[in-house]
Amino acid sequence: SNPKGEKVSKFETLKLLEKSRQERDDAIHRESILREKLRQYESRLRTNEALKQKLKALTVDNKELRKQVKALRNEIGLECSPKFAGKTTKDVINDLHEKERECNSLVEKTGKLSLTINDLTSELANAVTAKTILEDKVESLQQNLKDMTNNQRRLLKLWEDKKIQREQFTLPAIRQKPSIHKSIQTEMSIGSSQMLPANALKDKNYNDLYFSCILLLTVTFAAGRNK
Repeated sequence: SNPKGEKVSKFETLKLLEKSRQERDDAIHRESILREKLRQYESRLRTNEALKQKLKALTVDNKELRKQVKALRNEIGLECSPKFAGKTTKDVINDLHEKERECNSLVEKTGKLSLTINDLTSELANAVTAKTILEDKVESLQQNLKDMTNNQRRLLKLWEDKKIQREQFTLPAIRQKPSIHKSIQTEMSIGSSQMLPANALKDKNYNDLYFSCILLLTVTFAAGRNK
């Protein structure tokens, strides 16, 4: 009976040994898992601590910035302006961005208006040049008309002078005889000193007077048709 008991005892011992090894391996595996979890936890703790420190620094900076923003709002008059009453800094910044877009649009429109003004300025310069040319032409025409009027006056004066001279020269004092009819005039009734010379019509002054009269009548007729 003893050999059989020894065999059982060895079997149980081996079984217990195997079980112990399995438990040991499981314990080592669980320890490894727990160590990894602990490492991750410690890493998260360090990260959280850094984030806490950063948050603390940001909080301090934010408080300082709030003080500066409040001071600036008071400085530029936003706090006392009814237009910005109740608006946050973000709202004011959005309004400023909107104003910036409006300014950019106005600048673009101003550029287009500048081009239009340049075109109109060029057209105005051309119009002024054309006006100057027309004024010069009108002044020249007025001068020509003045010269023609003066010439016409001189011709009329010359015509009147020649007419008076001719009447004084050609109209003698008529002496009528009782036996001769009043409507009949002869050479005997005109004094020899009052008779028109035979070559009077061939004289140069009479020719000039003739052509001057023709020119005067032509100009007067043309002026009448133009009216």
